Amino acid sequence: MRIQRVRRRKAAQRVALVVAILLVTVVASGGVWLYSLLHRAQETMNANSQADGDLEAALAEREPKQPFTVLLLGQDNRPGESAARADTIIVARIDPENDKVWMLSIPRDTRADIPGYGTEKINAATFHGGPALMVDTVEEFLGIPINHYMDLEFDGFIQVVDSLGGVWIDVDTDIDDPKASSHGSYTASRIDKGYQLLDGDHALTFVRSRDFPDADFTRMRHQQQFFKALADQATKFDKVFKIPGIVEGVAQYMSTDMTIAEIVDVALALRDMGGSNVQTATLMGEWKSPYVWPDEDKKEFLVSAMMQGLPFDTTATVGAEIDPKSVTVTVRNGAGIEGCATAAADILRADGYAVGEVGNANQFVYDETLVVYSADRAAAVQVASALPKARVVESRGMYAFSTDVLVVVGKDYQNWDTAKN
Repeated sequence: MRIQRVRRRKAAQRVALVVAILLVTVVASGGVWLYSLLHRAQETMNANSQADGDLEAALAEREPKQPFTVLLLGQDNRPGESAARADTIIVARIDPENDKVWMLSIPRDTRADIPGYGTEKINAATFHGGPALMVDTVEEFLGIPINHYMDLEFDGFIQVVDSLGGVWIDVDTDIDDPKASSHGSYTASRIDKGYQLLDGDHALTFVRSRDFPDADFTRMRHQQQFFKALADQATKFDKVFKIPGIVEGVAQYMSTDMTIAEIVDVALALRDMGGSNVQTATLMGEWKSPYVWPDEDKKEFLVSAMMQGLPFDTTATVGAEIDPKSVTVTVRNGAGIEGCATAAADILRADGYAVGEVGNANQFVYDETLVVYSADRAAAVQVASALPKARVVESRGMYAFSTDVLVVVGKDYQNWDTAKN
């Protein structure tokens, strides 16, 4: 009997050992499979973005462990067109160290200067020059660097939602908009008011519909509401195991320069989308056909809040007022108009700023007045507020100056007498 017990114990040990080896093998092979899956997905997404050879040059280099920006786009692919217009434009600032996110939505009809093409709706940048031109346009429009780019086609959006089994949303109003649905079908275009589970087709209608009195502005509010719900529900325990399959399936519809590790940084920062760690805002403006004319003061406020890591709350003050005496300024004539740099310097000195060098720029090619900064955006914004319609931009090594701020007076100086600050 003792011999049989020993034999049974040794047999059980062998079985346990075999089971353990099998489990380790399964786990190890699963890890290899998961790595392989994600690696293939990353290669696909990066290959899509690399089709535009200028994208890498357009993006600003990201500082390790520092907040970074991502330009998020949803493309409007129209029948018969080889290039698409951006239907959704969101600039996100991610602070991975503090798990904070800012999302600033830009109306697609916003009036903007597209480099090389003049004044058009901002969403035309992708049509004219793909993601690289859109990055350049948004950087100039907001005066901030863009570090990463991510573009998701509508079919990919639908697949993400359907793979999760739908997303629960409290729809605030009845929607009936065939133009917003993926295939123009009446069934997918109609959504009744109320809390409900939206599948991919209906979710696309919800985030795309502009059939409201204020058109884009309600749509952007819906987009922000949906992204919060999506992020919150995608991190539920029963959904997490679906994510690898979703990543693999959606890769063919997504273009990005980001690595899987960088995408994980974003995902971790978004894991509590419903909390106070996420700020969302829309760049408001006035509709004057065919454009949305942006509210420049509000734009400066929102961009400054985002880049300083402050709330988008419009009742808050974006940073304390800076003592003008502590801000050093260089002023240069970029218009070729005699006396314009001296006039700008006089305005700034009267406000107490420490103006040093006053002279000419290398070229007289500046159409608008720029206030350039290397590190202190808040100081640049304050200086710009003293000059009519000056635009704040980051230097990024493109301008040589040793002061806190550089002012380059443009040809719009001719209209300063009638311009409003």
